[in-house]
This record gives sequence, C-alpha cells and structure tokens, in this order.
Amino acid sequence: MWIVAGAGAALLARLVDAGRPRLWAAELFVGIAAAVVAGLAATALDFAGLREPDWRAGLFTFFTAFTALGVIRLVRLLRA
Repeated sequence: MWIVAGAGAALLARLVDAGRPRLWAAELFVGIAAAVVAGLAATALDFAGLREPDWRAGLFTFFTAFTALGVIRLVRLLRA
C-alpha cells in the first residue's frame, strides 16, 4: 500500500508543470522513498503500517510523499 501511495503521489504531481523535472523516474523514486519512510513512521506511531494495512497509513504515506515532492519542486524553483 505504501508503494502504491507513493507512486500515486508522484503521478499526481506530474500533472503540475511548475518545477517538474524532465526525468519522471527521479520523481517516482522520491515519492516511493518518502512513502516508505512515512509507512515506517506510521508503524512506529502504531496506526497500522507493517502489521496490517489501514486506510490511515495509506493516507499518511500519500500526503507525506506528496509533500516531499512539493518541497523538492519548491527548492528547484527557488534555485532557478
């Protein structure tokens, strides 16, 4: 579920042109990596995660990955 949430966040972020990198694979990697880290955090916070799939963990990983992608794009735009 975490990987799907991270990939979904990356695909949704591709719809926005501002700060979009040419390589879609880099954005996909960042989205999935952020979702996995968020999933581990969800497990540590004890609202599902590794032990059992839960919609709260899925939303948490999706929004964390989407936020990470937004921060990376903001940094790219500020440097340009």
